[in-house]
Amino acid sequence: MACINRKPEDSKILINHAKLTEDELKSITQTLEFPHNFGEDTNQILIELDEKVLETIQEDQVVIRGDEEDMAVLCTRNKTFELREAETSNTLAILPGLKFPDELPDEGERVLNHLEVTNIHFTYFELRPCKPRLKKLQELLAEQPYSGTTDMETEERTEDGRKYTYDDLLEKVQASEDELNQALVDMEAYHIYGFWQILEFDYKFKVFSHIINLVDTQSWALDCISKDAVLRLLNNVEPRTIISQCFDFYLSSTNVENDNGEALYNFIDNKVCRLYAEVLLKPAEKFNLQEFLSIWQQSVPEGMTTNLSQLGGLALVDRLCTPEVICYFPAYDLPEDIQERFSFLFDAREKWTMDEIKYYVEDLAGDKVPVSAILTKYARASNQNGIKYFSAKHSR
Repeated sequence: MACINRKPEDSKILINHAKLTEDELKSITQTLEFPHNFGEDTNQILIELDEKVLETIQEDQVVIRGDEEDMAVLCTRNKTFELREAETSNTLAILPGLKFPDELPDEGERVLNHLEVTNIHFTYFELRPCKPRLKKLQELLAEQPYSGTTDMETEERTEDGRKYTYDDLLEKVQASEDELNQALVDMEAYHIYGFWQILEFDYKFKVFSHIINLVDTQSWALDCISKDAVLRLLNNVEPRTIISQCFDFYLSSTNVENDNGEALYNFIDNKVCRLYAEVLLKPAEKFNLQEFLSIWQQSVPEGMTTNLSQLGGLALVDRLCTPEVICYFPAYDLPEDIQERFSFLFDAREKWTMDEIKYYVEDLAGDKVPVSAILTKYARASNQNGIKYFSAKHSR
């Protein structure tokens, strides 16, 4: 099958037939030949990259992630790319050792450089930046929430695999390492004796209540809390690692130390108020808005002020009812697929203002695709009494 008998004179004949002169061409002629084992290598794929993506991949280790039912993604250390197969009408030949004109010498006698075609492709993969697919992470963490079980130090992984190490999550979740790390923070996941878990909600509030009650009994100011003191005084109440991580979720450093050289922290008011609101709203289908606002303000630690702006993506207010009501509507329960997401939203409410809907689609947005662009594409805008509303593009 291989053409091995070509000589420099053969190329000169072809040049003449093409009505060209040797002065117009480089002195090296590269021939394409097919080896006897051509086509046996079926493990090769082509990926088209732009300059920026190529630089990212060259600087980073890459891995392709996805279960059998998933569309594959390629992940670097901090980015995720969707892999999409595309067809081309041009034949793409793989030629190791092929040189481009600027790599060839201009002088010398004509010589032949025999190149073997190792493969031919009619399809290739395109890389497109995409959002990490974190719904699976949420589902995995929800399989076995931690609820304060004793002897966790000696408890081994359950047979059904319902607890996951970091490597387990990295293998199963279609996200880069940096994106996975951020998602674990955003979901308030805890690293407990080698596994990553979320806390069962009532237990989470119980742990936080230990901290806030300690602050109250010690008469500490809300912006002068020593983490060392909290861990020391609550050491026998809950596992130290749980108290420590809960503390980190709801308090931030003031960059100030007390007289004992201990770093001081203050409560993150918006996160604390949001937690208390969830405690009130989670068990109730609907809540009279004015009653809720009153009870909510009374329930939070003294010195904190509640505001409905703290509940974006957690609750919805219906001002068309009499009396007005508020209901629990967490964004993390929404479908990940964008079409399903909008169907779900417009089934729940026919019309949304920008302030209402933005919290439920902002995770789909990015630097180049803002929330407004997503709404323009997937929703219909209308104006009523000077207020802009978004509804389903097609009648439902």
